[in-house]
Amino acid sequence: MNETLYSLPLYYDIAFSWNLEPELDVFEGIFERHVPGSVHRILEPACGTGRFLIALPERGYRVTGYDSCPLMVEYARSRMEEAAVTRADVIEADMVYAPIVPDGYDAALNSINSLGYLLTDREIVAHFRRSGMTLRPGGIYIAHLSCAHEGPLPPGDTWEFERDGVRVRTTWSVFKEQLSSRRSFQACEMVVDDRGQTVRLWESHVLRLWTPEDIERLAARSGVLELDAVYTERFEEVPAGTRITGEMGNLYFILKSVRH
Repeated sequence: MNETLYSLPLYYDIAFSWNLEPELDVFEGIFERHVPGSVHRILEPACGTGRFLIALPERGYRVTGYDSCPLMVEYARSRMEEAAVTRADVIEADMVYAPIVPDGYDAALNSINSLGYLLTDREIVAHFRRSGMTLRPGGIYIAHLSCAHEGPLPPGDTWEFERDGVRVRTTWSVFKEQLSSRRSFQACEMVVDDRGQTVRLWESHVLRLWTPEDIERLAARSGVLELDAVYTERFEEVPAGTRITGEMGNLYFILKSVRH
């Protein structure tokens, strides 16, 4: 993410402060179906403001998050301290060059298409390999993302949240997809009412345009992960052979560690 919005962690945290409980329920359902044994330790690449670093320990998990933005890491650490979280850690690291802790985790998760900021096959394979090396055999990486659309692009999504007198209205739009270059061109606008002061922020973003074939291929190229299943956000497994497109919305791609 570009610096303007991502360097304002308070506004970013409010903008994306929807209820995490339904997503946590999906994660736990996926753990039960796809991870042999119990899940205790979780890794979160691109953890942002640390919302999962607070929510997952409340369900008994030990979580480590990392993010490349020092302001996000500092903010996440302060939020964890406020919440008196003792079963989570956060460090500054990049998705491509994050340190490897072999067999350190039972699962990893990457929400709201943070993975999309890795644009090249080389970067994605490197990230998959590093992430897969941190998982014990049979552990899983949950990648939350959407794929290329076949028909017209949908209108932008707009939502609004408020906390402690600060209200943030966010509009996120996809305005162009270029399948040949695997690029998705998107824009984010935030209108912030910060206790009577209005702040307007706008950014364009270039993200990876995903196809399910690319995800499967690049996971296999890592040598340590393979595509195991795909789920909708309603925890419905997508049958094998289904044509997966952006019209299906955000999906959870389950990549399993095949290390021996």
